[in-house]
Amino acid sequence: MSNQKKAATLGMPHGTANNRLRKIILFHLLKKYNENTCFKCSKAIEKIEDLSIEHKKPWEGISADLFWDIENIAFSHLKCNLPHSRPGGIGQVPKIGPEGTAWCSRHKKFLSVESFDRDCSRFNGYHNYCKHCRNFGLHPRSSTDRAADS
Repeated sequence: MSNQKKAATLGMPHGTANNRLRKIILFHLLKKYNENTCFKCSKAIEKIEDLSIEHKKPWEGISADLFWDIENIAFSHLKCNLPHSRPGGIGQVPKIGPEGTAWCSRHKKFLSVESFDRDCSRFNGYHNYCKHCRNFGLHPRSSTDRAADS
């Protein structure tokens, strides 16, 4: 069957249909085996439209091996899967420490992820200040924090 006939039958290009089918199969298997948990926010991914593939550690400009490393792959909500790059461009690389840790910007060191609240807008899924610093006001307050108080 020609690509034109396939496209006419499917109502879209054959390549697009294949990619959608792969995503449907992947989502089905993730749900079947209870693996449909977002890497960033730890909530269930309920809709296929929300599913995205996530690289845990940034690979671009670092290592092609990280791109292909299956242990560096996770799944997340599309809204939680933000680029690893940071405003300010080159030189602004996120601090990535040993597995199970996150960087506290006030302590200036890696702490256990249990010390942090989740924040799906951040590259690693955790706030940039630990719970201690956030609870005791030892960090600059964001506009989100101020709005929550209102």
